[in-house]
Amino acid sequence: MNRYFAWSVPVAAASLILSGCSSEDSGGSETSTSAASETSASAAAPNPAVEKAATEYKAYATSQIDELVGAVKTFTDAVRANNLQAAQDAYAPSRLPWERIEPLAGLVEEIDGKVDARVDDFAGVDDPAFTGWHRLEYLLFQQNTTEGGAPFADQLDKDVATLKDQFASVEVKPVDVSTGAAELIEEVSEGKITGEEDRYSKTDLWDFDANLQGSQAAVDKLSQALSQTDPALLGKIDAGFDQIFDTMRPLRRGDGWVLFCTQNDPYPSPRCPEVTVDPAMIDKLKAELAGLSENLAQVSGVLKLQ
Repeated sequence: MNRYFAWSVPVAAASLILSGCSSEDSGGSETSTSAASETSASAAAPNPAVEKAATEYKAYATSQIDELVGAVKTFTDAVRANNLQAAQDAYAPSRLPWERIEPLAGLVEEIDGKVDARVDDFAGVDDPAFTGWHRLEYLLFQQNTTEGGAPFADQLDKDVATLKDQFASVEVKPVDVSTGAAELIEEVSEGKITGEEDRYSKTDLWDFDANLQGSQAAVDKLSQALSQTDPALLGKIDAGFDQIFDTMRPLRRGDGWVLFCTQNDPYPSPRCPEVTVDPAMIDKLKAELAGLSENLAQVSGVLKLQ
């Protein structure tokens, strides 16, 4: 506030004027500061429902990593034992816990590149940096052998153990839950639906299902907060999951799925003598995944998560 003094005013009067101004300014300042503090406190106050979601989602991810260690060991033991059929059978199940929590697992630096990168990221299949599931997948399903697989099996065990050790110190924030749910569906919608991930084994549908399960688990952790904030959006998301699971149900085979053999497959394989997932099914899945992805993309904004 600008002040000026009229020196012709008697000192006593000036004192009174200054006293009045000081009183007003002090009161206004106190009121303004109090209001700002209340606004700041309100903005900074955590939402207990989303904080709880983050805690529960980390616990979920931790349990999946524990399951992953055992599933991968079953797979890698079969590779080291040179049991080709057992290794092929264990490949897809060994990936399920990872696919349920991939966005969170990716918070551990470099792990994703070591265990889940595709050959496209390397100079070729013989590039020594090409490790993990897909290096073994190439060996088992494209080369139909376990020969030379033991070092890659050992490395996969080591990398999964690193994930388990380091994940304990990873901070999972509420926004990681909402973005994780969205990223899992986006990954299926924009990548896995092409068959590029498990191009040698054709076990993509196992990954689809695990991604959907993981995304649904994340939404479940946020359901209390969403039901308070935007129950209509939560209803759309829940219906979206149900719709996709219903669409995929005819592709079930026992505890697993049909091989992902599509028409005009960009990754042809001798494992696909016939089409198992027709164009109409692909189109239906694409549309349903796009709708679910669009709804999931709104969750962070609705819950004001950053």
